[in-house]
Amino acid sequence: MGSIEDIIWTIKHGEYDEVERFFLAGCHNVNDQMGVRFPLHYAADFGQLKLLKFFVRIGAEVDRKDKYGITPLLAAIWEGHTRCVEFLLQMGASRTERTPQGQSYAEAAEQDDIRRLLAQDSS
Repeated sequence: MGSIEDIIWTIKHGEYDEVERFFLAGCHNVNDQMGVRFPLHYAADFGQLKLLKFFVRIGAEVDRKDKYGITPLLAAIWEGHTRCVEFLLQMGASRTERTPQGQSYAEAAEQDDIRRLLAQDSS
């Protein structure tokens, strides 16, 4: 695998085998930034649920914020990736964070199914 931009592209496009080889070979730590974000952010932003699960399995921190103060959960909420939102919540992502603009995550959600997931009691 070439540059950081190349691996970001493979994450965004769901190239699971290539991404898995890259991270399992120790080429990059899953909790180190790649550009302005972390691997989990790119997977959440592009709805790559299989990669999201892989990154969490190898130790990705689900509430880590990128340089803009955005969590992977918020990225999935904004992009309407319901299954990614559901998975991140199951993995303990905080539903009580706020957007950089001060909205609650439920207020930021445009989809009813995502609002319902955020409203569910996490206990």
